[in-house]
Amino acid sequence: MAPKLSLILVLCWLITGCAPSLYWIHESSSIPSCQPDRLPQWSDFMPRVSKDQRGAETAIRFLVHPSERMLRMAFDREHSWVKPDLAEPENPIFRRLSEQLLAHEQVHFLISCLVVRQANMSLTEQDDLFEILELTKLIAQRLNLQYDAATNHGLNWDAQQLWETEVMRQFQKFGDQS
Repeated sequence: MAPKLSLILVLCWLITGCAPSLYWIHESSSIPSCQPDRLPQWSDFMPRVSKDQRGAETAIRFLVHPSERMLRMAFDREHSWVKPDLAEPENPIFRRLSEQLLAHEQVHFLISCLVVRQANMSLTEQDDLFEILELTKLIAQRLNLQYDAATNHGLNWDAQQLWETEVMRQFQKFGDQS
């Protein structure tokens, strides 16, 4: 009896749980560091059936714009994918799981964007843009790997919430300074 009750409680929590609280902070610059200049949605991802257990993957491209003397990151639609049944679920339980997975993928995007924004804010005339680009890619990659390890790819709900809160705090901080 107890396992059924706990299963019912978990299902109720999944259906009625809070929606992720991620939001986008636009830059004041006319040329944004991150493309798109918004959080990605499932419609930005390519539908793909994956043979592994992952439900989605976010791919990012890092770019140098020498004429503007800045770095940019762009959501790579061609290599970002989501399992079709997770992109538009009809079942309320799967809908909640889809929202949680999307929030996890959005944090990947935010982490990369945040690293690029920080790099742009710290650039000096003496810096080699291509060296800064490589360093920025390494930092973003390391943070994204740490994020996946700490959250077990979003399955550790408590760790996921901690990362979302901290990334949004940092994103707000650097959004206000841009």
